Formats: sequence, C-alpha cells, structure tokens
Amino acid sequence: MTAKPPLDPNQSIHWVLDWDGTITRRDTLDALVSIAASSKPSSPVLDEWKRVSEAYMTDYTAAIERLAPGSNLPTTVQEEKDLLRALESVEQASLDRVSSSGIFAGLTRKLLAEGAKRVIDSREVELRKGFAQFLQRMQSRDRDELDILSVNWSRHFIRSCLEAGEAYMDPQAVHANELDGIERDLVSTGKISPVEDAMMKIISSGDKLEYLMRLRKQNRESRNECPGSSRPIVYVGDSWTDIECLLEADLGICVRDDPIGSSQKKLAERLQDLGICCPRLQDWKCADEWQMVWASDFAEIQTWIEAHNASIR
Repeated sequence: MTAKPPLDPNQSIHWVLDWDGTITRRDTLDALVSIAASSKPSSPVLDEWKRVSEAYMTDYTAAIERLAPGSNLPTTVQEEKDLLRALESVEQASLDRVSSSGIFAGLTRKLLAEGAKRVIDSREVELRKGFAQFLQRMQSRDRDELDILSVNWSRHFIRSCLEAGEAYMDPQAVHANELDGIERDLVSTGKISPVEDAMMKIISSGDKLEYLMRLRKQNRESRNECPGSSRPIVYVGDSWTDIECLLEADLGICVRDDPIGSSQKKLAERLQDLGICCPRLQDWKCADEWQMVWASDFAEIQTWIEAHNASIR
C-alpha cells in the first residue's frame, strides 16, 4: 500500500463516525425494535425479532464455516476484503427477512422520535462519554467536517436519539438506511430501503467503504480541492463492519471498552491476524503504515487533540 502522510491533529479534519457501539455505548437495534413493539403491543414483534435474529446467526455461522473452514480466517487485507464481500449475501438475506417480517410496519416519524426520547431517557440507549462535548468542539472549529455513517435501519431514529441526548448536528450529515415511508412522513410499510437521496443500501463493510469514498469525493469537490490535497479523514468505529473504513481513513480510531466488548474484540482479533499494529491513541506515532489506533471514548479523543494543540503553542 502507499504510505499515508502523517496526520496533524491541528489541521482541518473530516471526521466520519460509526453510530452503533461507537457514538453509543451499545448496539441500538434492540432499542429500535422495542419502539416498534411498544407502538403495537398486540403484535408479536419480539417473537418475530427473535426468529429473524436466530435465522441471521444460523446463516452467518454456516457462511463462515463454508468460507473459512476451521476458523481459518484471512491473514492479508485483500483476503479479508474478499471474505467480507462473500458475506454480503448473508446481510442482504437478513435485511430482506426483517423487511418481510412486518416488525417495523406502522411506524411513523412521530413514533420514532417519541420512542428515541424514551430510550435515551431510560438509558436503554446511551451516548458514549464525551460525545456531546466532542461534537460541540468540532462544530466550533468551523474548518472541520463531521458525518455519521451507519448500517442502522433508520437515520430518523439516529437523528432523534442525538436530539434527545442534546447532541445536535446537521440532519443531512447522518448517512444510514431508512424505513420505507419515513422520509416522506408516511406510515412505514416496515421495509428497509435507501433514503430518498441515496443510491444504495448501507448494510456491509463494503457498502460503508463505498460511501466513505463518496463522502471524501463530495467534500473535496465542495472545497474545490484536487484529489491529492483533500482534507484527511479520521474514521471512528468499533466493529468488524468498520474495518475497511478504518483501513481507508488517514487515521482509524477503534473504540474499545474495558472490559472489551464482543464486537470490539472481534475487530481487535482481525487486526492482529492481519498483522496490523493498533497502539493506544496517545501513542499514535507508533502506529504502522495503516495508521490504526484505539481509544476508550470521545473524551479521550478530545484530550488527544487538545494535548497536541498545547504542544505546538
């Protein structure tokens, strides 16, 4: 690979953040399902959710055993990408299964917004430590850009959670799938489809990478920059679905809890198998050519930025 130029944390940065498990402390799909269940208590939403979740795990386990028998997982980045491409059919089958289940049928923008406030207030969904302050700091810098890129099934749900958590950002900076009808303020059929202004679903690592490249291109064109001089991207993610974006970014930051979560551990193990060094953020200059580090939360990321700024004054 071509070596990435060293990143200066004080320069203009394009931040691209994952949602589930990165901005939030845990995956939020169960919370989204709980909103659907509470909106139609006489419907077997939770039973259907259990069924489609178990079907996904069955498909996923079988696919991994077929593609990497005996857990003989890739040891090169290209092989890793090939494996992730081969798993996309499992993600699509799961999406189709959820869409046809009717779990989300009947939801509206109002129900999603009210439900998002409820799950935030009850702490069923929690924003990660320091995120609101990090967001305010990035917005105050003016020169920075910030986007959310997620495989979540409803960007209106994400935006509503942010608003309920007093973390305000441009709604157009949230890039995710959407339940059919929600963008047009209609009652949803429950099908998961791209948002009105999108050209694709975002359901896999490869989809996220393609969208990241699109964001980089759009950002460069909006600033009239030539391809070699666009502002660097810092991508923050927590799971295997983020690995290609983390590798593509000028700096990739993996979020890790203590003790480390299951999806975080899977990502850490994949990086280790690929021979990619991933020091803690404070030791970022020790990273290898892939420029990958880890941090515990957004408070740590902000401390890193401020420490670097102080060192050059």
